[in-house]
Amino acid sequence: MIHILFGNYLKRIGKLDSDQLAKVYEEQKKVRVKLGLIAVSEKLMTLEQADEVNKLQSMLDKRFGDIAVEKGYLTNEQVGRLLGMQGNLYLSFVQEITNENLMTMEEVEECYENFQKELNFTQTEMDRLKSGEADLLIPLFLPLGLAEYQKEHILVFIKTLMRLIDNDLYIDKAGIISEIDADGYALQHITGDADATLCFVAEGNNLLKVANKFAGEEFESVDADALDACAEFINCVNGMFASDCSPKFNVDMLPPQYKEGSATLTADRLCLIPVYIHGEKINLISVFNEKLIVEGEN
Repeated sequence: MIHILFGNYLKRIGKLDSDQLAKVYEEQKKVRVKLGLIAVSEKLMTLEQADEVNKLQSMLDKRFGDIAVEKGYLTNEQVGRLLGMQGNLYLSFVQEITNENLMTMEEVEECYENFQKELNFTQTEMDRLKSGEADLLIPLFLPLGLAEYQKEHILVFIKTLMRLIDNDLYIDKAGIISEIDADGYALQHITGDADATLCFVAEGNNLLKVANKFAGEEFESVDADALDACAEFINCVNGMFASDCSPKFNVDMLPPQYKEGSATLTADRLCLIPVYIHGEKINLISVFNEKLIVEGEN
């Protein structure tokens, strides 16, 4: 996720254009990250030290890690950890930027520091974001004060979107609101020891990114059939979540609902999570332990 977020940031500040960014995303899938770049990114070696080891590697029949250990720049344990990071998407993104001479490593590091300031994340939080592990990074974008049950519900939902709809989706910082207008919606309530509602809120035809993929059809617009597919996706997610919760909570799933056309959804605490699927924004709403009021319902 961070490679998309950072890429968007670089595009916004004029460091990369759309074509360059698209090419980097495509080419990074083909590369294996060099150990030196990882070591520099992790602040375990300086650029000068990595360049020195690279030059020695070109003259000696030895691996980068072995030379770095001999020089005292890395330990064997650190080399082992860095080797495990060679498939990291952020690092392959940075490597491709530098391979294509679009930016120097120094420029990347400067932009990364400014990107961190913009996100207002600590170094620990940035490390979680760079890890690429959904369980670590998704909570970074959720507002404070959510119940653990609600956070787990949201986490399962987004991870299922990543697995079934778009592995490269990304999210923006979520917030708490009290009302949202929609061009249509699909939702489902869970009742029992803990009440929860998950809802897709349609914006134009953006929900087709979910409906078409999940249903295996090509809906032309977000009509009743497309919303029904979105509602069935929510039902699928809630089924898995309810099964996971069964040892701890007694919960029941109500039938999923959907509605075409304009609607207004209100609650004291609507958690709004912007999710970007294939670049299109889709609003996910989570409500916990209160009734979600939908215009037109009794």
